[in-house]
This record gives sequence, structure tokens and C-alpha cells, in this order.
Amino acid sequence: MPISKPQKKFKYKRVRIYWQDIVSNPEWMTLDKAKDQVYSWCEDTGYLLHKDPKKLIIFASHSFDDDGELTVGNTTVYPRSVVKKIEVLK
Repeated sequence: MPISKPQKKFKYKRVRIYWQDIVSNPEWMTLDKAKDQVYSWCEDTGYLLHKDPKKLIIFASHSFDDDGELTVGNTTVYPRSVVKKIEVLK
């Protein structure tokens, strides 16, 4: 195994994101049943890459390239309006 260059410090917090998603139902139903539908509560876990008033981005996978630079994969971008809680994990 070749020796790689020193890696930079990993500074990203592991988080659990609680968010709301739309629910679509193609079935026929009464108006009362249609009014009783609710949205879906979801959660994802990853490393917090970016957070601002408009969006939040996490990544699930990471590696260091041959130059020691961090590369990420499995990114997810959320509109901040759907993110209801961010929990920092240990």
C-alpha cells in the first residue's frame, strides 16, 4: 500500500436531519379522507457540509485523494423550509 500525503483535519460534524416531505396519493377518495392526509416526517444522517438561510447540504461518504484533499460523495441538498431539526451526533 503506497504511503499517502498527510490528510487535512476532518472538521465536519456528524448530524441527523429531521425534515418534512410531500406525500402524493394517486387513489380516488372522498373529500374528507383527502383533507385528513398529512405530509411525511423523514430523517437522514450524514456530515454537515453547508448551512445557510436557503439550503442545507450533508454528505454521507468521504475519502482523501492522493494529495490529502477531502472528497465527498452521496450529497443531499435540502431547502431550509423543510428542515425542522438538526441534531449533532457524537
